[in-house]
Amino acid sequence: MHLIFIRHADPDYNNDSVTEKGRKELELLSKRMAGFNATEVYVSPMGRAQRTAEAVLSSLNVDMTKPPVEVKTLPWLREFSYDCKDPKTGKTRLCWDNLPRDYFFERKYRSDKKWTDTKLMKSGDISGHYREVCDGLDEILSSWDYNRLSVDVPIYNCFPHLTHEEAAVDTHLLQNQKNLDEKKIVFVCHLGVMFAMISHLTGMSPVQLWQGFFVAPSSITVLGAEERIPGEVVFRVQRLGDVRHLESMGESASASGFFGNFLTI
Repeated sequence: MHLIFIRHADPDYNNDSVTEKGRKELELLSKRMAGFNATEVYVSPMGRAQRTAEAVLSSLNVDMTKPPVEVKTLPWLREFSYDCKDPKTGKTRLCWDNLPRDYFFERKYRSDKKWTDTKLMKSGDISGHYREVCDGLDEILSSWDYNRLSVDVPIYNCFPHLTHEEAAVDTHLLQNQKNLDEKKIVFVCHLGVMFAMISHLTGMSPVQLWQGFFVAPSSITVLGAEERIPGEVVFRVQRLGDVRHLESMGESASASGFFGNFLTI
């Protein structure tokens, strides 16, 4: 199984849509996704994600209301833009909008168990919103018989795709591996909620991802399932913020959400 996360195109936040640049990005993203064999598509209800999903789905030749690919808009896939009260200033701000000094001097933020115990996170129902996202994701995985071992352990039991004999062979240096499960679940959403889901899948604090990582608008992030023990799966990042559909056509990536320039190499 592969989980594909697509961040919406360059955002027009005032109108909850995409900019003119965003429309160019969607044209190139649509070409990249042409013929892609998605199993299911889940979309944020926010306008900029809906516009992005429409472009992707038109490329896949998928009707948004009919098989073969199921497409659902899920409320919890909205941007993780929940408010907290700053303990220093008393002002309201987004839960992931920490200054570096605030983040690095509070060790709890780097703990996958304690990050919601900070004064900032406790001032809003951040734990509840995060749990809603995690439970929603696990419900989708469970529908395909991938069931999480426990709330605290990011290991999923599943129907075995490997035999014990195959698992006993060390293949980690091989270029190609057996295709364990061809299902591809696509999420069209936002940076904040995407990182919340990835943190749940990898056992990290989401604050580490919000503070330490960036993915550009219209980028593609892929997590693949690894089954080293038959019937036991973990998810691992294979691509993060891939924008080659832009750069290969001479279109620069947007730095929206980043406090600096986007470097093209």
